[in-house]
This record gives sequence, structure tokens and C-alpha cells, in this order.
Amino acid sequence: MINVPRLQAGSLLVRLAALMTFALLPLGLIALYQTNAVVAEANRLSHASLLAHTQQAAAKERELLQRAGGATEGLAAAILPVFGSGDRCANLMKAFIQGQNPFIFAAFITPGGSMECTSDGSIGDVSETWLFLKARKTARLSFAAGQDILGGGGPQLVATSPVQRDGILLGYVSIAVPHQLTKSLSGTKWAEQGIRFVTLDAQGEILSASVPEQQAAQSLPVSVPRRELLQRSGDTFFEDARSGQERFFAVSEILPGQVSVVGSWPVENAMTVSASPTSWMTLAFPVLMWLAGISVAVLGLQQMVIRHLSALRRAMRRYALGERDDPSLKLSSPPREFEEARLSFNRMVAILSEAERRRELDLEEKTMLLREVHHRVKNNLQLVASIMNMQGRNAQTPEARRMLAQLQRRVRGLATIHRSLNTNPDVSTVDSRELINELIAEIGTMNAGTGQDVAIETNLAQMPLSQDQGVTLSMLVSEAMTNAVKYIGVPDGGRPEISVSLRETAKNWLELELTNTKGQPLLDPAEEFGGTGIGTRLMAAFATQLDGEAATHETEHSFTYRLGFPAVAGAVPPAAPMPEQEQDAAEPAA
Repeated sequence: MINVPRLQAGSLLVRLAALMTFALLPLGLIALYQTNAVVAEANRLSHASLLAHTQQAAAKERELLQRAGGATEGLAAAILPVFGSGDRCANLMKAFIQGQNPFIFAAFITPGGSMECTSDGSIGDVSETWLFLKARKTARLSFAAGQDILGGGGPQLVATSPVQRDGILLGYVSIAVPHQLTKSLSGTKWAEQGIRFVTLDAQGEILSASVPEQQAAQSLPVSVPRRELLQRSGDTFFEDARSGQERFFAVSEILPGQVSVVGSWPVENAMTVSASPTSWMTLAFPVLMWLAGISVAVLGLQQMVIRHLSALRRAMRRYALGERDDPSLKLSSPPREFEEARLSFNRMVAILSEAERRRELDLEEKTMLLREVHHRVKNNLQLVASIMNMQGRNAQTPEARRMLAQLQRRVRGLATIHRSLNTNPDVSTVDSRELINELIAEIGTMNAGTGQDVAIETNLAQMPLSQDQGVTLSMLVSEAMTNAVKYIGVPDGGRPEISVSLRETAKNWLELELTNTKGQPLLDPAEEFGGTGIGTRLMAAFATQLDGEAATHETEHSFTYRLGFPAVAGAVPPAAPMPEQEQDAAEPAA
């Protein structure tokens, strides 16, 4: 009584802990969602910041390219009035590169690839150069970078624009800028942080880089083709570089649809919020709170519920498996509900145990009564057999004595089966080997009174049979043994023999076989009389009751009776052996 309030409070605590856990779950999910949104926004801002750094680093490059592109398109428009006039065109080119501008060379290229008008008066054929092929393919403003592309020596960045009049292509205008002016990407602060920048055009050609030319291609992402980088302008992503190092990439557009810059940071220097421990702790905090609530509830459930349920389950399992030493259930400080369950279980165990005890007593009494019945039936049958024996000794004719002897044998056969049922621990089954051995012992002494021993060989399988099968089999064996003793003969140079075998030829399929020798009869000719055929009819009836298949086989020296029958209903007999002729035909020729 003293512990009841404490137990009820403990049970209430478990319920409250469970309710609190489920109440915190929506709040935890909301906090997780909001935290995740904050972290996602911080990541977006961080990536935008890195993208802005990329755009800032390429500001001078953008200015240079825009200036070169605008100058090229302006020159393409200015050359139309002097188109076809060599001197005026050359003067225009010379005037264009003079003044405060970074241009070192300008040229007009015909549609066939010949430079006819240049700022330094030189002429040449550029039809096979990448510059010309690229300009002809794009049919708009394009850029190319390389060593001494249009002359003048040194690395150059060349801008080329088509010259058209009324939709007809007249040629191309190209201007060159010294490539060293594009080295503004290689700032000291960027190099110290391992940051690299590479500019590419729409065709994937590298125009400039903050690293040596041979290292520029290795700084680009390995899984994105160069031609597709321009399409990913404004994107930020983590990817392996062609050098094999994982880096953070940011792609920014310099000239829309024409040139973009790709900035890449080492992963350890890309300070994103998603990689910081604080962000992970922020995300994990609501989850940890919810898990803590779950842990408290689970521990409470383990202490107040689960351990008592486990004890109840173990007690039920032990009782179901037959352990009756101490079947009562004992619980340590259980809640009121489990205390009631414990009392109910113990009452149930007591009731079932008492019912089992009474059932066992009833079974023992029934078994004793059944054994007593078999014992009394056996004694009565033996008494009847003894009376028949007395009548047989007083019979006046051999036929009467023979008939009484046969009846006495059949009665003794029935007494034998009841004696087996009385001595067998399982009163519902009969052991086939023990049954047939007892029958042989009863009948085997019938040697026609000649004084000559009859050898009886047995090979009996041990198989449990039902009472009905045992009775029927005993009667059949009794009749078969009587016939064998009656018609046994002494072979030349041998002795009379009877062999009895019972073997399992297939699963749950038994075969009974009795064989007696033939030869000089053992019966006294004065006691021989014609058979009535009742034994044969009885054997056929018994074989039918056993659902068996009987057959006989007679040779010059022996007579065999064979019966196959199922020991269990539904058993399948073995496959019939192949006839000798078919077997010989089936064998391949040597």
C-alpha cells in the first residue's frame, strides 16, 4: 500500500515523458526546418560572395575585352567608307592604333583569309590559322589568344569582328592586344590563397589565366566540358579539377554569350557556412533535443514497462515449454497495471496446473483400465484356448482334433495381440517385431508331431502399428504360419525350414514374406485330410483389410507367400522391378 502512490507517479512520469516527446517533435521539426533554411540562405550568400570575388577579380579583364570588342566592331563600321581603297584603308589602320590605347596591331582580312590592309603595311595569308577559322565559324565578334597571331611578336589577345554591307560579308577586322596586359588576374592575394582564375570563350578556348598557360587547363572542372562552362554562368559548385584536387568553382559571365571567367578555390579555403562546425551544431541541436526526450522516455519505458513485459513473456514461454518447477511470475516494484497482470497470470497458471494434474490422473486411470481390459481379454482368450485343447484331446477323429487345433491357434493369436498391447508402454500401438516373434513362438512348435525340429529364421523390421493393423496382421501371420507348418517338407539332403521376414521396401511400406521348404511331408499320412479353404479365404480377407497386395511364388524346392501393405495410410509402394527381358533390351550393346 505504501508503494502504490510512488508507482502511480512513476507510471504518470512515463506518460508525461512520452507526451512531452511527441509534443517536442513538431517544435523540433519546425526548428530544424528554420535552421536548415537559415543555413541554406547563408550558403547561398557565401556562394554569392565567392561569385562576386570572381567577378571582381575579372573586372579589368572584362574592361579590356569590352574595349577590344567595342573597338573591333567600331573599326568594322569605319572601314566601310574606305573599303576597296588600299591607301585609305592602311591609313585608317595606322591611325587606329595610335594614341592612348593598348592596341598594337590592326588588320582587314578578306573572306578568303588574306590580310590586304594592316596597320604596319604587311600582308599575309591567315586562312589556315585558328583565328580565321574561328571567326568564319562564329560569324560574329570572337576572341583568340596565342603567340604572334597577327604579327608583331609576343603573346597576343586578338578580337575579330565580321565586316558586312547589306548582309554581304566583305571580310573581317582584327585588332591585337599584348597578352601581358591580361595578367591582372594573377593578384598576389589570390595566389597566396590558392585561388585561380581562367577566362574562356564560347568555344572553350582559354583566353587568359592567373597561372601559367600549361596549368590553366588543369584548374578547370573535370566533369564539365569547356564549351559548357559558359552555360553555367552564375553557378557555384564543388568538383574535382582536372589536376585531381577537389575545388570550389564559381562561373561568372564577362561578355554575355561570349566570354566567362571560372574561379576556383581550394576546398579548405572556401569558407562556406555548410562546412563550419557551428552550422552542424545549429542543425543538430533540435535533433539532439528530440533524441534526448526520446531517450528519457525510452529509459522510463524500459524501467516501468518493458522489463516487466519481458519478465511476463519469459514466464509465459517457460510455461508453454513445459517448465513447471516454479511457474509463478515475480516482478520487482511493478506499476499497478502490471501487478494486476502478474496476479492474473499466477491465477491462470494455478488453474491450468490443476487442470493438467487432473488430466494426467484421468489419463493414468484410463491407461490402467485399458491395460486391465487387454489383460482380462487375453486371460479369457487363453481360457477358451485351454478349453479347446481339452476338447481336442477328447475328440474321436483326426479331423475334429485338427479343427479344434486350428481354432485354438486362432484364439491364441488374438490373445497374443492383447498381451502385446498390455505390455507395450504405448497402449495405442503394437511393435511389429515383438508381435510376429510371439506368434512364431506360439505356432512354431507345430511340427506335425514327428519329433523333427523345424528351423525358423526371422528377419523382422521394427515398425509401430495401430491396434487394428496389429490384430489383422497377427491373424494373417497365424494363418500363413499354419499353412507353412502344414505343408512343409524335408528337402533332399536338408532339413525343413521356414523363413519369415518383414522389411520396409519404401517409406512406410512394409513387405511380409513367408517361405517354407518342400520335399518329404512331415505330417502323418493317417492325420492328413482335405483342406476346407477357410485359411486361404481368411488370408485374402486380412490382406484386403490391410490394403495390401498378396502374391505367391512356388518353385520345386520352396513355396513363398508375399504381402505388401502400407504401415501408414497413403504410403506409396516401391516401383516394380523391370522384367528381365526389358532390362536386357534397355542395356546398351557391348
